[in-house]
Amino acid sequence: MKCLFPLLPAVLGLVLSCCAMPRYFDLQADAPQERARMTIDKTLAIDRVEINETYRDYRIILRDSPFRVKYANVAQWSKAPDDLIADAVLSFWRGRVLFKKITAWDSPVEPDWIMRIRIEALEKYRVGRRWQARRAMAIEIAESEEDLILLAHAFDRRLELGGEKDRLLPEAISRILREELLKVEATLLQELEKPRA
Repeated sequence: MKCLFPLLPAVLGLVLSCCAMPRYFDLQADAPQERARMTIDKTLAIDRVEINETYRDYRIILRDSPFRVKYANVAQWSKAPDDLIADAVLSFWRGRVLFKKITAWDSPVEPDWIMRIRIEALEKYRVGRRWQARRAMAIEIAESEEDLILLAHAFDRRLELGGEKDRLLPEAISRILREELLKVEATLLQELEKPRA
């Protein structure tokens, strides 16, 4: 009996970790309080988001090596990551009031422009002893009729997390998305303000 007593905490820990309730996380790319400096008289549709197949999973991805992917045991996204991104982008643009109208890919409204998004990475990444949020994505805005690309923006960013807790990841990922969408807005407005030849 004495030899079994030291194993009791390990067995109990294993049982509790197997029975742990999943924790669900969401993304928010809330627009800044102020609206965009102008409204573009165009309807923008957010196309169905494409995603690297590695990340098409409800479980949050943890990476401690460029060559190895692990899935979190209990930390999960509340929806498929591509749907979370689409919802966050829709919410952001509606809050900014940059466009006359914002629609989703399945809307019957015929858009003037379409935004295409491809997610290349969405993960918690370890560098040494520190954890970072990593987000890699490509965004383009094109005219819907002629498919003429008006803007292309790609990024691969990491943001230091304040610790190892999974709950820190969604806020960091959301912050990266918000900052990059503001860059898209600034670039688009610069392009529109250029004199036409």
